[in-house]
Amino acid sequence: MRRVDGLCWAVTDGPEGSAAVELPADAAGARLLDEQAGGAFWCARRAGGCGALLAVVTDGDTAAFRHTGGQPCALVARPATAARAYDPLRYRPALTAWLTGQGHRPRVETLTGRDGPVGLHVAVDALGAALEVQLTPLGDTAWRARDDRLRRTARSVTWLYGPGADDAAATEASVRGAALSLRRHDRGLLVGVRDAGDRVRWVRSAACALTADGVTAPGLAEARAAHVQRSAARQDAARRAARQAAREVAQRSRRPGAVPWDVRTGTLPYPAAG
Repeated sequence: MRRVDGLCWAVTDGPEGSAAVELPADAAGARLLDEQAGGAFWCARRAGGCGALLAVVTDGDTAAFRHTGGQPCALVARPATAARAYDPLRYRPALTAWLTGQGHRPRVETLTGRDGPVGLHVAVDALGAALEVQLTPLGDTAWRARDDRLRRTARSVTWLYGPGADDAAATEASVRGAALSLRRHDRGLLVGVRDAGDRVRWVRSAACALTADGVTAPGLAEARAAHVQRSAARQDAARRAARQAAREVAQRSRRPGAVPWDVRTGTLPYPAAG
């Protein structure tokens, strides 16, 4: 049986809610989830859905969601994008819990692009801090423009990159020496410190903290410091090479001029024999 409507995602706290769940593909798991949620599933408007009530239907060993209403739904029209559309909702509870557990009061906003949700913008006003959770691909030019815009209004800006934004993470790592990747892990989060060599060290979010200067994570400061040292070493090597080249040019310019060959007499610039 095909998955009805092509969807396997829903929310359990109303059409405007954010408590996202994935329906197990097997019938037994789906029935258990249906019982636990009391049959309360909606097509999330925050994910670009229609807000309709969803029902769990089974056929043999498989299960799926079905819209109970007849209204058109963008997620049904583009089922391949549904899982990505729900990504911000899947990260939001864990991210909010991590920040509130530190005593912060975050304001979380879903960022939307042409094809639906692309990530989360988190503001912690008491610190003047902004967190950008990027969950979809982002080009270099767009990344730089958005980063510049955010830094004009926030004291600190920290980017956190989901699995769909690894190229953007590599861009920041090459520019600043390090970038932070983000992955869901059970009900929590893993934070990865990516260095300029694309090596990633993963730690639990509990080992990280948000300060007025941005997110701190084990190994982050060291990766950035190593990048600064490498950049300084490259600049120093370039200056030495430039000075050496200038000395060689100066030495050549001070050598006695060679006697030219006179084409009219055929005389070669060699000493006479004898």
